[in-house]
Formats: sequence, C-alpha cells, structure tokens
Amino acid sequence: MRLFLISVLLLPFAAFAQQSAAQADPVSEDQIKAALAGVSQHAARIEPMLKQLNPADWVAKGAPQTYVAQWNSALSEIQSIRIDMANLGQRPDQMSDGLKALFRIGSYHQGLRSLMGAVRRYQNPALADLIESVAAEDQGDVERMQQYLLELAGDKERQFDVVNTEAQRCRGMLSKQPARPR
Repeated sequence: MRLFLISVLLLPFAAFAQQSAAQADPVSEDQIKAALAGVSQHAARIEPMLKQLNPADWVAKGAPQTYVAQWNSALSEIQSIRIDMANLGQRPDQMSDGLKALFRIGSYHQGLRSLMGAVRRYQNPALADLIESVAAEDQGDVERMQQYLLELAGDKERQFDVVNTEAQRCRGMLSKQPARPR
C-alpha cells in the first residue's frame, strides 16, 4: 500500500524524470548531498531579500492581509527547508523524508510566486524579479532530488519484488511438505 501511495505521489514528476533519467547517469550519493546543500544555500540567499519586504505597508495600500501570512510562511519555510536539507544530507536514503522535503520545496515555490505578485504591485517589481531569479537557481538541484528519489523508489520496488518472489517460493515449498504427525 505504501509503495502504491508513493508511486501515485511521484506521478507528476515521472514523465519529466523518466526523460531526464534516460539521458542522465544515476545520481550518486555525493551528487545528492551536493544538491541538498545547494537547495539549502539558495534558500539562505533568498531569506535576506524576503526580509526587505514590507507586507504591512502593502496592507496600508489596500493589499489583503493574507500577504502578511504568506510572507511569514515563506520565511518559516526557508528555515524548514534548510533543516530538511541538513537532515537529508545525513541520511539521503530516507525516501519518506525526501518526499516531504520535495513537497515542501514545491509548496514554498508556489507560495513565493504568489507573494512576488504582491511585491510587483505594492513594493518593487525589480526586487520581485531578483527574488524569482534567485529562487529559480535551485531548479537543477531540485530536479536532481526528484531523479534521485525516483531511482530510490525504483530500487526499493525491485527489492520488494525480490523479497516477494522469494517469500512466494518459500510458501510454495512449505505447502508441498506433508503435515507432521502429532
């Protein structure tokens, strides 16, 4: 069941990752650790830029209060992403933690895009462009994470198939044995 759920959750990334995986070599542990560090460093670069934003001033100009919540959320997500990347760097083979981190990054980028619309309208379009360009720099590392997690899921699936096949073989052997007399 868990394997099915993981497969369903990774479907959005599957088409892109299959193309990338067919063209690229498998991601090594050193490469994934470098990618995780890269995502963390990109998040750290964005944080001071986000702190330059003044969402309370936007509200005074007529912006919805939700932008303040989005701004706070973005700052909080940066810290969480950095923690996730550090933890994954210690144990990159933890697929569930990798998936949670990948979903967090996706959610963070989506919230950031919404927030940048407000920055363009209520503060400074050039600053929004700068933040978006820095945020986009981590896409290569995020794609490497996606590829690594797909490879890891494939490996786990193959391991499960081997274990399942062996279990079926053992069950078959046991079922053919005569019952022991009492």
